[in-house]
Amino acid sequence: MKKQEITLSQSNLLTQARYDFSKVEKRAVYFIIQEVRRQFVDCPGQKTLFDDLVVRMDTSKLQGTETQLREVYLALKSLRRKSIWIEDDKRVLEVGYINYFEHIKHSSTLEVQVSNKILPYLVKLAREFTTYSLTIAIALKTKYSQRFYEYCSQFRNTGFMYIKVDELRKQMMIEDKYSRYATLKLKVLDTAQAELEELYKKGECDLYFTYTEDRSGRTVNGLKITVHTREAEQAKEDLLKPEDMVFYIRTWLESWLAASIRPKNKTWVNKVIKHIQLHAENIKPLYERLVKMQTKQAPESYGAYARHIIEEDFLN
Repeated sequence: MKKQEITLSQSNLLTQARYDFSKVEKRAVYFIIQEVRRQFVDCPGQKTLFDDLVVRMDTSKLQGTETQLREVYLALKSLRRKSIWIEDDKRVLEVGYINYFEHIKHSSTLEVQVSNKILPYLVKLAREFTTYSLTIAIALKTKYSQRFYEYCSQFRNTGFMYIKVDELRKQMMIEDKYSRYATLKLKVLDTAQAELEELYKKGECDLYFTYTEDRSGRTVNGLKITVHTREAEQAKEDLLKPEDMVFYIRTWLESWLAASIRPKNKTWVNKVIKHIQLHAENIKPLYERLVKMQTKQAPESYGAYARHIIEEDFLN
């Protein structure tokens, strides 16, 4: 039986809030949000008055596969001392996630108390909210991947978001640590992008992102982030006409095989295109094979693999 997916929701104000949590701290936050949803959203008779909430957590799930129990203690200690800054047009709030944590030694669970001040932001009270998978979020290896997974989840329906570099630093509270853009790109952007895309290609994540830089000369002012999902990919394929697929096949092959400077490769590409146009039933299968190939092979191997696929299965 397929394991049931657990989906979380939170206010977009919380997604965009200013904070810096470690990987284990963020896992604790995810479990808190899950319990808040269970009690205040999913159960009949939604509550509207909030008291401090006690949440019990499985210590092994907090640890994951790479964390010692003592590290969990230190992470929760740090989480208790940290505050989160939330600001909108009407209010400024600085609040911590938890008031205390307690673990009875040798017990498989520990408990934390959640501040009533932050509970409204953890409940789906806002008209707009971010929805994401708890299973995926907890499995991510870095806090930057966790944060970008939430950003992308917020904008998965539009497929695009823009954020100023300075605003990104502020939200992640890394202004001093990564004041140089080159370091921010290497340690934060590319790290998160690579992990999410790798998991997406393995079928273990429901989205990933790519980005381009908004520049003024040498200065990078902002990031244009494209969110990729399977739903969007399928919708795009459903809209493609056969002639669109032929265009993509030709463009890919000419690029991968450097046809503009290799006449023999150009001749071969023209032969392939002519063949599939005469055998139109092969256009979509070839297009889908080449798309799938790009999720499994390294870019430098695309040309060789594409030629092998076509020679073996489409030119006979």
